[in-house]
Amino acid sequence: MNKLFLEDTIVAPATKLAKQAISIIRISGSDAFKITNKILKDDLIYKNTQQLRKIYDNNFLIDEALIITFIDKKSFTGENVVEINCHGGVLVTKKIISLLINNGARMAEPGEFSQRAFLNSKINLLQAESINNLIESKNELALKINAIGVTGQNNKELLNIKENLVDIISRIQTSIDYPDYDDIEGSDSQSISKVLQLTNNNLKKIINISKRAQNINEGIQTLILGAPNVGKSSLLNSLINEDKAIVTDIEGTTRDIVEGQLNFDNFTLNLIDTAGIRKTQDAVEQIGIEKSLKLISQAELILYVIDNQIDDEIMSKIKDKNFIIVRNKIDILDQKQLHNLKNNSKDMIFISAKENNVEPLIKKIEAMWNNEEVLESSLPIITNMNSIINLEKIFELIQTSIKNLNQGFTIDMINLDLYNALDILNNILGIIDADEEIINNIFKKYCLGK
Repeated sequence: MNKLFLEDTIVAPATKLAKQAISIIRISGSDAFKITNKILKDDLIYKNTQQLRKIYDNNFLIDEALIITFIDKKSFTGENVVEINCHGGVLVTKKIISLLINNGARMAEPGEFSQRAFLNSKINLLQAESINNLIESKNELALKINAIGVTGQNNKELLNIKENLVDIISRIQTSIDYPDYDDIEGSDSQSISKVLQLTNNNLKKIINISKRAQNINEGIQTLILGAPNVGKSSLLNSLINEDKAIVTDIEGTTRDIVEGQLNFDNFTLNLIDTAGIRKTQDAVEQIGIEKSLKLISQAELILYVIDNQIDDEIMSKIKDKNFIIVRNKIDILDQKQLHNLKNNSKDMIFISAKENNVEPLIKKIEAMWNNEEVLESSLPIITNMNSIINLEKIFELIQTSIKNLNQGFTIDMINLDLYNALDILNNILGIIDADEEIINNIFKKYCLGK
């Protein structure tokens, strides 16, 4: 965002444009009160309060609205903010926004309110990412994790790591600048290596729990795999309770991937139904099979569906992944056959997708991916993948520094890596000016009005 645009007063609907009881229109900027007053008969009082006002287009009454006003430091953006709670018709909402624009406001870009909050130091980048993740939450646990992130509680441990890095860099720099002072406490290689190792141990724990939280936010990539006509598409439809995939008795019906989503309380499955794996001369079907096989490497969970025998070739491809063998079509078995099968195949889950009997599979998945204990951790949970990747870079830089110290390198030679680690951590926390293009890209994914 061009810094010149930060002087603009911006406006956008903070609620969806739809027929509803109330719509909220948000205005932010130094002229928020001045512009809003142009469409009122009675000027707004300049303080943090609620005010009832009639809205006019010249002398024609448009609506009567409850207006909530915020003075700069008390607002979300750190600027003067006016929120108009008008009646929720699409036409009236658009009309009021149009009047505000005609009187000097500019339509906000997606995420511009949050971006201004960041630039005005009301929130940091981690909080900003948590706001967007909170809006996009797919399950109850994701909602709770992202709500914690919005409060800024994620920062404390990272700030401690930052302080440790600053302290170590300062010790090393003092030793370099004043070589005659060789008795600075904690500036020897062994002491520095010990502190760095403790720092990296904490970083590793934060990275691990944050990756789990990332799965909770983004969903677990779940591949439904198997031979043709074993009921993969029926399973997808049964799990999401929707006829999304075409189901026939003809082998090779599914020739491309079909996707669906299943939300549990503590996680979400991103389900992918795939083409049945078999040898075929059909060129189009073969392309679908190749896609299915490529997706194995990306999957975090594989539901291997069978209706009779396990295919050793398929098992060899999934043996190193998280997988569940799902024995489908138990509805065609009598009680004796089913009893014998269960006794001889204890590692399988038995279902009938056709009869919507998939509860045993759901219970198995819940047992595998229950993440409730994530909330009990005292560690900060980072919910943005880019920030997690940057934490991994910091971990590697510190690990390199420890390795170099243990190999006899002088302490001044590791300072460059530590400075780089500190720069990355500062960017994660938003403590220094990050690249303008990066900042813009972060906030562009936000919804309009936020």
